[in-house]
Amino acid sequence: MTIFGDIALDGARRSVTVEREYATTAADLWSALTEPGRIARWIGNYTTEADGYRLQLGGGFPDVTGRVLACEPEKRFVLLWLFAGEAETELEATLAPHGEDHVVLTLAHRRVQAINASVYGALWQAAFTHLDGELTGEQALGDRGYLGEAVDASAFDAALEEYRRREAALTPARMIRQDGRSGVQLERVLDAPIDQVWDALTGPERIGRWLWPVVEWPDDPARSRPLELGDTFLLGDANVPDGVHTMEVLALEPGRLLSFTWGPARSAVTLSLSEEVDGTLLVLDQDPIPDVFGAGRLRSAPDFAAGWHSLVDGLTLLLEGLDAPKREGLWEAAYDVYAAEDAAE
Repeated sequence: MTIFGDIALDGARRSVTVEREYATTAADLWSALTEPGRIARWIGNYTTEADGYRLQLGGGFPDVTGRVLACEPEKRFVLLWLFAGEAETELEATLAPHGEDHVVLTLAHRRVQAINASVYGALWQAAFTHLDGELTGEQALGDRGYLGEAVDASAFDAALEEYRRREAALTPARMIRQDGRSGVQLERVLDAPIDQVWDALTGPERIGRWLWPVVEWPDDPARSRPLELGDTFLLGDANVPDGVHTMEVLALEPGRLLSFTWGPARSAVTLSLSEEVDGTLLVLDQDPIPDVFGAGRLRSAPDFAAGWHSLVDGLTLLLEGLDAPKREGLWEAAYDVYAAEDAAE
């Protein structure tokens, strides 16, 4: 499928830019973008309120609220955009004539929380397709239609997979190979202060929400305190053969560093934190471990890199109070990136 957009880093967050050329005039496109009756036929029900606007997308999506920050008829507008439970973001649409009766529409969605950027990419991909239907009269949603209820699920999923691969490529881990052993080094700026990140790394009720489920915490069965130096804890899935592993805290400097053993090979994994202008820099370093055969193939650097990449994605979602549709796809998207890099070397 044709992907109309891309994702870029925006500090600890992301920006999503989608662009498409339409066979119409600037006046007609502006009308479709700004008149409530036409907006309803390609994205959702738009109403004005005392302090801004409300947009109903349907399909289980929360309503969008915000306000208009700038408006230049037939040229551009800028909106504040807020989904319930998310941080406020900014949306800018610009229209640029291209030849006779063609207009290029560029939409830049800025300050989007990480991981959510790929969802927005797929959402705007679908919206731009429905907008084309409204402009041509071939695929409009109908009066008071809702994008969330009319999205082609297979097309949305395909777009989501591609945008996730693009987002994963923005913050790649470094794969380390040493004589049949593979390690991982990864850096990620997290959109949260150090104290919140540290709590997510060491809090007994939070570790299992991004790392692995906590099966047992022998040193603190009541799970009443954060991790301490020398603690052991069991993580994994008790329903899977050999699915539970004992971890031991090897080093701990509150707010700065956490090191623990990982997996059956008991390799050392070290997480270091430092302040950044946009949040907290997390540096993850997994010591090399032997490559292993599993599921009919050799599991090595791309698997380990994708694993830590997707786990840090989970940490990001936890810190931002978000969930993600088809969350299992985060590992798959990251693996595609690392497998391609591995094959190219």
